[in-house]
Amino acid sequence: MTSDILTSANAPLGAAATQAHPADFGRAVARRVLIVWLVLVLMLVSVNLNTIRNYQFGDPDDALRLVQVRDLLAGQGWFDLHQYRATAPEGVLMHWSRLVDIPIAGIILLLRPLVGVAGAEMAALIAVPLLTLLAMLSLVGRLAARFFDAEVVGIACLISSITGPVLFQFVPLRIDHHAWQIVLAMAAVCCLTDRSAWRGGLGIGVALAALMAISIEGLPLAAVFLAICSLRGLRAPETRFSWLMAAASGLAGASALFFLGTRGLVDLANHCDAISPVHLAAFAAGAAGVAALRIVCPRQLWMQLAALGAIGAAAAAILLIGAPQCGTGAFAELDPLVRKYWYNAIFEGQPVWRFPMGEAATMILVPLFGLFATFVHGRRARDAQTKAFWQDYFILLTGAYAVGLIVARATGTTCVLSAVPIAALVRDWIVALRPVALPKRLVGFVGIAFLLQPALPFLGWELARAAVLPKAAPMAGGVLGRLGKERCNFARAGQLLDRLPATDILAPIDMGPHVLVWSHHRVVVTGHHRGSAGIHDVLLAFLSPPAKAEPIVRARHAKLIVLCPYLKELDVYRRSAPNGLMSRLLEDKPPAWLVPVDLMPGTRLRAWRVVEPKAALN
Repeated sequence: MTSDILTSANAPLGAAATQAHPADFGRAVARRVLIVWLVLVLMLVSVNLNTIRNYQFGDPDDALRLVQVRDLLAGQGWFDLHQYRATAPEGVLMHWSRLVDIPIAGIILLLRPLVGVAGAEMAALIAVPLLTLLAMLSLVGRLAARFFDAEVVGIACLISSITGPVLFQFVPLRIDHHAWQIVLAMAAVCCLTDRSAWRGGLGIGVALAALMAISIEGLPLAAVFLAICSLRGLRAPETRFSWLMAAASGLAGASALFFLGTRGLVDLANHCDAISPVHLAAFAAGAAGVAALRIVCPRQLWMQLAALGAIGAAAAAILLIGAPQCGTGAFAELDPLVRKYWYNAIFEGQPVWRFPMGEAATMILVPLFGLFATFVHGRRARDAQTKAFWQDYFILLTGAYAVGLIVARATGTTCVLSAVPIAALVRDWIVALRPVALPKRLVGFVGIAFLLQPALPFLGWELARAAVLPKAAPMAGGVLGRLGKERCNFARAGQLLDRLPATDILAPIDMGPHVLVWSHHRVVVTGHHRGSAGIHDVLLAFLSPPAKAEPIVRARHAKLIVLCPYLKELDVYRRSAPNGLMSRLLEDKPPAWLVPVDLMPGTRLRAWRVVEPKAALN
């Protein structure tokens, strides 16, 4: 399908610039992207300088990702995704993808001979998220440049990166996979604008395959993209569903290659939390079904819809028959205790409506603003191709918004998708405000700021509340509560703990990765659902009275209990079990089978040695 959707009649400046002086326009776009990126780099590095200096990971997953890369570079097999220092000796099979490990390991290998292991790791921890940010901004700029002028490109890059759900994913030391999900989603969006259906469709399929290889949470968004490709075939039957054929083929082929290249034939079980053989079979069946549709290609709309429905139903049936356990989601089989006290406490995986309003406002209102702006651009379009693109974009943004409302961490993608349509509307408003009197202009700019940052009123309220009531506790889950919390020095603690022979440590779930990254010791568990048996035991031990906790601790061969009293996770134990082991430890009332030990002075961490049974009896 050769659709001239790139010529936007509702954006004459960008179109004219591209046609008259394409080289100058390209340089202007690149300059805007680079300027925004450099400003963000300066801001992110300066604001997080203390965090960088002290190796303070903002999320346990970032610490564990570094552990996984270290194990790979130390000789662990490429296809061996076990974390052997958690739930030793069998370890925990991780569902993470090696694709995310590649840039981290690559930078470390490249710089290790020049600056040493520690310097190379620090360079990777800083460079990978910032370079990923550059990739995201480049794609946003590319999409904006297809329809608008360079001014909109700059505004879109700025808007795409300033919302909380997005910016957090690109800060230094943030090396987990969520930023790559955003980048790959934007890559698929840019492919939607390609003039060639085959090239664009294949690009969409490959981008979606990489996205789902990194995280299967991309499956709903992939379904939306495929629906849009189907819609393009329904609009233009003469194309014989070229967009859908290319996308489905790219998805099936690239998924198989990513699976073989990153997981091999070592683990052929059908997992619900990662692309598995059953998913590959479903993708292949979908591609085969679309190929058959192209051959038959019925003229009647109802027959085309019926055929598309049959293809989708066949793919879904393969999934449900081949892996019926996945019918209710990847976490359906979690132990009730693990679900209640661990999974439901992971806010980023919960629906948006469970968040405090200060955080939920951005996740809810920015995408709504994006939907409104997309609708406006569709109404303004003066040719059928551009109007069709904005209709497709509205469908895409609506689908991404629905996913984000259910799983909050997906709102980062939704906010980035909203950036380009919002930026064009904001540019129009800024132009309209320029000749207005200064007081009205300031009011207009403040209004735009509140539209782009709906959390500002809530942040202002918390700041005012803290100023008036300085001794009051911060609002639960609020911004100040996160920014002002004290931290433990895990790096120093690891150095001190490493004076001891390697042993098993019982630690809070979110602390496990920090113990692994900073010491040679083992932990009972880290916060990953495939280790749910260990999570269950850690939860039960800390929630139970000391007498019931003792056999659980001993069964896990733990010789030390170590905790950071400032972890938010500990609030769950305090609130849920005032007489549990964790509450007793925080009150400095350990049972007889635990002895306080000062192993890590100056780190704010606390430790207890598990007394041998005979010594405990004496």
